[in-house]
Parts: sequence; C-alpha cells; structure tokens
Amino acid sequence: MTILHKYVGKKSSIAMSLMLYGASGYAGGFSLYTEGSVVAIGNYAAGIAAEAADASIGWYNPAGLVLIKQQQALLGGIGVFPSTELTGTSTYTLLPPLAPVTYMQPFSNLQGAENAVVPSLHYALPLGERATFGLSIVSPFGLSTNYGLTSPVRYAATLSKLQTVNVAPELGGKLSDNWSIGGGLDLQYATVKFNSIIGSPPLAEAYAPSQPMYLDSTSKNSGSSFGVGFHAGVLGVFNAEHTRVGVNYQSRMHHNFYGVSSLTGRLADASVMLTDPMAQVTTNTLFSNGIELPDVLTISGYQDINTRLAILGSVVYTGWSSFNKIVLNNVVIPYGPGTGEPPILLDNTTIEDYRDVWRFAVGANYRLMPQWLLRGGIGYDQTPTTDAHRDVRLPDADRFALSIGTHYQVKPNWGFDIGYTYLFARGNSTIDNTIMLPDSKSLPAIASYNVNANVQAHAQLVGLQVVWTDQSGVETK
Repeated sequence: MTILHKYVGKKSSIAMSLMLYGASGYAGGFSLYTEGSVVAIGNYAAGIAAEAADASIGWYNPAGLVLIKQQQALLGGIGVFPSTELTGTSTYTLLPPLAPVTYMQPFSNLQGAENAVVPSLHYALPLGERATFGLSIVSPFGLSTNYGLTSPVRYAATLSKLQTVNVAPELGGKLSDNWSIGGGLDLQYATVKFNSIIGSPPLAEAYAPSQPMYLDSTSKNSGSSFGVGFHAGVLGVFNAEHTRVGVNYQSRMHHNFYGVSSLTGRLADASVMLTDPMAQVTTNTLFSNGIELPDVLTISGYQDINTRLAILGSVVYTGWSSFNKIVLNNVVIPYGPGTGEPPILLDNTTIEDYRDVWRFAVGANYRLMPQWLLRGGIGYDQTPTTDAHRDVRLPDADRFALSIGTHYQVKPNWGFDIGYTYLFARGNSTIDNTIMLPDSKSLPAIASYNVNANVQAHAQLVGLQVVWTDQSGVETK
C-alpha cells in the first residue's frame, strides 16, 4: 500500500468518526427538544412539564397525564428550516518530504443545512379517576447537512444525516390530590448516513494537470441502532390546579451503530485508478463504539393569573458531556491491491468533548375568547459544541428564540394548534479545524486539511397539529 493510500485512508476514518452528528443549523447540538410538540413550538417549551395542554404532556412529563380528563389523540408535524452560511477558506497542504504544496479554496455564504419535517403523535386514555395511559411517538434527535460533492469543504463533509424514532408507552397516576407521578419506556430506533469525498488535489494534478478533483472518490457510510431508555416525572398541582410545578427526567440513550461502508471512485482500486473512475468496494462490517446520547432534566412552572392569562417557565439541563468520543471500526479506505483482494479497513477514535448545557424559556398564554388561546415565549439555549472541536458538520452557536402560537377549538372534539419559532445566534461562531494526516503514531504526518470559517446561523420552526378529544362521556347542555 503506497503512502498516498495510507494517507487518504486515514483521512477517511477521521471524517467518518463524525458520522453520528445529526447536523442542525442552530444550537442545542442535534437535539429536537421543542419539536416533540407543536405546543412547545408556540412558546419555546415554556412550562412544558407542568402545563399539560394536551396528550403531549406524556412525553414531557408523564405525571401530567392525570390532567387529561378525556381520551385524546393528536397528530402534528413541525417544519424545520435552518440556515448555516459559512464564509472562509479550506486548505489542503501536502507536507515534506513529498512536496510543500498547498491547495486552497475560498468560499462565501456556503449553505449546508437541509430542511426537514419532524412528525409526532401523542395519545392519552384515562384509566378511571387516578391513572392515565399515554403513548408518544417522537423524534428526539436528528436533522441533516449536505454541502454537495464538489463543495470547497467536501473533504470534511458532504452529506450527514441522523434520524431517530422514539416510541414511548407511558403511565401517569395520582398519589394524592396534589401530587402525581409518571413514567415511560423509550424504545428508540436510529439511522445514520454519512458521505464525504476522499482525494488529494495536489497529487491529483500530478496525474491530470488542472484537475484537482481527478482522484476524488465518494465515501458512503450508513448504520442503524436500537436503544432503550426511560423518562419519568412528578407533578404538583395546587390552588385548584391554577398553580403547577413539574419535573421530568429523560434518561441517556445508548446506541451501537452497525452498517455498511463503501468507497466509489478512482481511489477504490489502485490497479484501475487511471482507467475506472467508478471502481467500488463495499463491506457490511462497519460498527461504532457505544454512543451515549444525553439525558435531559426539565423543571417547569405554570401559574394562572386570572381566567384569561397564564405565565409559564422552564429550565432545562442537558447532559451532553456523555457525548465525548466516537470510535468507528472497519471503515473502507483507499488501498493498493487489485480487484478481488479484500479491502483495507481502519479503526479510528475522535474526541468530541461536548459540554453540558442549559436552556431557559418564559412565556404566556392568553385566552382571547372561548375558542382561541394565544401563546408566546422567549428563550435562550446554549450550544454543547466548543471552539476547539466545532466543525462543518455542526456549525452550532448559542441562540435566542422568539415564539408565538395559537390553539383554535373548532368543535368540542376537534381543535388545531399552530406554532412558530425563530432562532437566531448570539453573534457568529467560528470553525478552525486542522487535521494532520495520517493520524498515526507509527507514520509521520504528510498532509493537513484545514477549514477556517465564520458561521452565520438561524432557523425557523413552523408547526401544525390536529387534536381530537373524545366527548362521548361528556354531558352537553
């Protein structure tokens, strides 16, 4: 295997070790905390673990299910429209003894964020006067970025995608007139896709002058995992339910991803590098180390001021420090043998060093008329990323939020919720990552790849849900 093959192979594994990022163009890492309910979009989840506005309380605090008096089902979807514009340079440097050659690409307003729709379904069924069953189907982590196959940051990332589906049966029960408890079992399925380009522009021009992408080959890697966790909470209600305090804990979620790794292009087979631009090698032995997605603690309050106005607030702690490293095993890398030989697979460890973060939200509800409820809220959310490790896959920043929403009760058994949140960064974040290649104790570094950029990020969330409430047991006048 040549030095070039060792080099680009190591580079592939370093990039691949980031595959589990679910890129979002705004803060909170790749958490979709507010996207579990359209009500949460309407006031940035202020009071979300205490209000019990509808059956979605089963996800945010199953103890609050006891406040849902009739059977209820709701189906919603939230459109996520993020924007991450990168302006800077990428620099690919071939180091001595090969040659002190640099390939630099400037870029301006490079957009990588992708839009997404996050669906949710919630159901509540009272079991007598003191207990309620619930079911929540949500996506607690996800979103994606796609910079394209020819972008100036293609050697760091092209497509990154994480999707999760969490199915949670829940049960809430009263301990007394003032206190209730609840819990839910979280059954979570996750899939990841990660693509990047492997190549060497300085060496490519030696094969094909003025064609720096001549050796560019596509690395595709995907995997799936199933994890089990729980969420549990307590709710206190006082003053004829006009005062409520809720606490909810969502456990860490453990994932081991297994899947497929492939390489397509000239570097996939050295024996046909100059004649076959679509050579391919694939294996199905890719797997990760144990990935710990964070636990979440929510403390919320709700207070009716009068018959029309209520104020709400939440403090949310997310234990992102559990996400500290990723080990990727059996990544396909460029190699020397001809067709028919087994591919070379590589293992690599990348340090993430996410930090624990806080989220704050305050809001208000106003009963405009019997059929109309107006919502509003503001919030602040920290990013778990740090300057030392921030990269193009998650160009995150601390953010502020402005939210508005409404509930309209069309009929006694049918209602609609609409919510909107605008997220904007607290100033611009920066990316300054340099990868020394190969990352090996036994081989000297022969190349480096750096992305240096300023990031302007914002996002819009738009949600709509329909709510059905069983009125068969309700007396009508």
